[in-house]
Amino acid sequence: MQEKQNDSVDKDLTLDIVETAMAEELKASGLYKKISAQLEDKAAKLKFDVMADAEQRHYGQLKEWYEDNFGQSPKTKKIKTAKAVKVKKPEKRATYEDIIKIIIDAETNACKFYEDAAGKTKDKGAKKLFEAIIKMESAHITQFKDEFRVITEPSIWCAEEDIPWMLEV
Repeated sequence: MQEKQNDSVDKDLTLDIVETAMAEELKASGLYKKISAQLEDKAAKLKFDVMADAEQRHYGQLKEWYEDNFGQSPKTKKIKTAKAVKVKKPEKRATYEDIIKIIIDAETNACKFYEDAAGKTKDKGAKKLFEAIIKMESAHITQFKDEFRVITEPSIWCAEEDIPWMLEV
């Protein structure tokens, strides 16, 4: 009886984590869409559209796991809306640089959330899913750190001999 009760508690904990994660992924996708809508530069818009799609795919992976393990789709109102991933609120006149810093923090917090989730769940399938998402969120951090470096460093060094198709005349 005790083991069955523990399984139920573990399942409820994992369900709660997945519902929270789904809500956070939808929120992240929405944030990237909002940022994209405010940008004029097509390349910058594309970066944020790609990120919105990536977060939507994370949501889809979580939803698929949920449906496979609980035999139903989660009800929208049932998904947790608590702020599991704390993000600094940008100022009204935030710069692009400010937004990139906030995103780096948010993606770092998302990694921590999934690391904690992987440590808490006893479900092997959920643990594997969380670990896969950690890798993806870590890639997002690297991407935005690189973006931050490009926009904040006055120059990035490269030698003439490194430039392709450099012709000497």
